[in-house]
Amino acid sequence: MEPRKIKLFTIGYSDNTHTSYFLEYLIHHGVEIDGVILCKSGFKQSWKRVLKKIKSRGFSSALKRMFENRLIKKIEISQICRRNIINKVFDVNEINSEEVRDILLSNEVELLILTSTPIIQSIILDIKGLTILNAHTGWLPKYRGLDANIKALRDGQQPGVSIHKVTKKIDGGEVYLREKFTIDYMGDIVKQMDEKELLLSGKLLVEVVNLMSRNKLKPIAQSEPLGKYEPVLTKNQRNMIIRNLRREN
Repeated sequence: MEPRKIKLFTIGYSDNTHTSYFLEYLIHHGVEIDGVILCKSGFKQSWKRVLKKIKSRGFSSALKRMFENRLIKKIEISQICRRNIINKVFDVNEINSEEVRDILLSNEVELLILTSTPIIQSIILDIKGLTILNAHTGWLPKYRGLDANIKALRDGQQPGVSIHKVTKKIDGGEVYLREKFTIDYMGDIVKQMDEKELLLSGKLLVEVVNLMSRNKLKPIAQSEPLGKYEPVLTKNQRNMIIRNLRREN
């Protein structure tokens, strides 16, 4: 079957590492992106993201990521869009907004890929004919929410990435592709996790787009129950899990 052209947009923060990585990866692997929606990160939004990062990764790590994003990633993302002649680049103030809804409707977008976003609300989810996909860094449906792979390691399970449809139930939509990866417990576990999650997410997103273009994208038949949506781990909880992993392995 000959592949068909999909009207594909991405959406994410304008200064985020994941936005930069996914745009570069998708384009490099032949995915044609018709438009990019970038949310401006105001002080209030940036500060909320920093506080969340401080809680999970610590003060120094959070500040390092914040300055890297503001000074480097924002420029990188702009350059990626210009270099690849993505004509439709929309700067918006808020992701869950009438503005974004109007952009998606007026451009008749079929597929929206999340690169770095807050929880998507009904104003976007209810758009008829729009499929929204997310690369969840965790094995769905069991491990939902943030820090899913650290929680999997805590439970003696392998970490993984799942591509799923975004619905009103957080991380509860149909799963299309998923794959596990291994960790060297003697190395830097967090660094390995971050790198492997990104690489595998990009790979699976490219596969999903190719399947959809051939009308072969189907949800995985699953027997596992939907897991509990756990809160994000604190820095101390993460460190304790990592210490235990090293001791046990």
